[in-house]
Amino acid sequence: MKKIIALLIFSFTLSFVNAQNDTIENTITDQTFQDQLIKEMDDMLDLWYIKCQIHKGVSPVLVDDTSSVAFSDSLVYQRLRAINTVVPLAYNNSVKKWIELYVYKRKKSSSILMGLSEFYYPFMQEIFDKYGVPEELIYLTIIESGLNPIAVSRVGATGIWQFMHGTGKIYGLEVNTFVDDRRDPLKATDAAARHLRDLYNIFNDWGLAISAYNCGTGNVRKAIARSGGKTDFWSVRAYLPRETQNYYPAYIAALYLATYHQQHGIPAAKISIPFSVDTIMVHNELHFEQISAVLDIDIDEIKILNPQYKRNVIPAYSEAYPLRLKNKDIIRFLDLKDSIFHYKYEEYFAPIKVYQGMFTGEAVASTDYKKMYHIVKSKETLASISTKYGLSVTELKQMNKLKSNYVKPKQKLFVGYEYLNKTPKDTVDSTKTVLLTDSLSTSSITTKLADTTQIKPEPKPLKDKIHIVKSGETISSIARKYNKTAKQLMDYNKIKNPNTISVGQKIKIPQS
Repeated sequence: MKKIIALLIFSFTLSFVNAQNDTIENTITDQTFQDQLIKEMDDMLDLWYIKCQIHKGVSPVLVDDTSSVAFSDSLVYQRLRAINTVVPLAYNNSVKKWIELYVYKRKKSSSILMGLSEFYYPFMQEIFDKYGVPEELIYLTIIESGLNPIAVSRVGATGIWQFMHGTGKIYGLEVNTFVDDRRDPLKATDAAARHLRDLYNIFNDWGLAISAYNCGTGNVRKAIARSGGKTDFWSVRAYLPRETQNYYPAYIAALYLATYHQQHGIPAAKISIPFSVDTIMVHNELHFEQISAVLDIDIDEIKILNPQYKRNVIPAYSEAYPLRLKNKDIIRFLDLKDSIFHYKYEEYFAPIKVYQGMFTGEAVASTDYKKMYHIVKSKETLASISTKYGLSVTELKQMNKLKSNYVKPKQKLFVGYEYLNKTPKDTVDSTKTVLLTDSLSTSSITTKLADTTQIKPEPKPLKDKIHIVKSGETISSIARKYNKTAKQLMDYNKIKNPNTISVGQKIKIPQS
């Protein structure tokens, strides 16, 4: 045992010496990577359960510890040495910059990260331990997503572990119209543990394995070859993609934060995610709105406990799917499940069946809907047309059986179904759905069945919400956040070109 401890200390010391020789002049800090990390931390602050906490006036008490004593190089070095880990750690100017970001520049975000970690990390540690992977690697999620289970990167990596579609599929993560397992913290963590284990078996170095998680095995192999066959991160670092050069140093800083945040006056914020939760398997299709209405649960709470369901629908048509709720709500669900499944079933699932028909090619067996078409105009592209109708380019191509992204003027494209409300005007106000696409929640699909036996009083108009555009946001991403379609927001705000929105612009969100 003493030999093993001595070997670990030697490994740490050697890494430290090698890293010190790698000066900051020889390694370029990628500001874009740091900016992206800051954006992810800001996006995390916009999550529902964090805003709930801020609304309650509960804020972490942060202590000012900016003295040189609190952050002397020798002290940080000794603290890193004291961390019990098989992952080689180093302390140099690059690592120092990342630690400063967490413990000084972004203290409030770091406090919330530590609060979120109390919810996510206990089950993550169990999963990593099951596969024999170092538990401390769970702190990669701080860099990957800021512990945001619905995070999506600029290249499409998704979830708390930021899996690309292809890699997720290799590790058994299902992605389809309604479900994205990359957003399921449990399933994604299981996949991440197996993926990191496999990467370590390839490179036999945790620094390189962590780097490969970020940029892929091919890029790491190329870097090793260009370095002359070196097999440790610090020797290979200069040959890695620029973003990846900073990925491992950022991980070391995240590990430092998780271990020593209290010493820097950063307590774990109290986050209102339900801790006492349970899971049941659902054997029939179910909409979150049905659960919310019958059990009187905030739909945002259901979403955060079940982030893998992209359209607020559990598509248990032919197989069972999990549903997570608070323990007390699981008991109520079981008692009232018949009422929940039958609650406004046609209202929620008739539009969804129509939506599915757009991609399966099945005819809509109802005279309440008619097909909608778009005639391509000069200079229009699939991207601009899909944005106009709240679709993705892939969905639009699939609906029209297109093999390429090329379209020509006057070409006729199928873009969805229009709902025909045949209710007489003197019975109830008629509503007309233009789209059955981007979001399938009732706030965007107004296919409400008329109640001919009762005339309801006109509700008081609700004030519009205002959304301030942040860096990297698009009309589509903003629409998804509020369960609207891109076209709804564009029409409501009189936006003709979705590419013209700018950071700081105010977008009105209709509440009706």
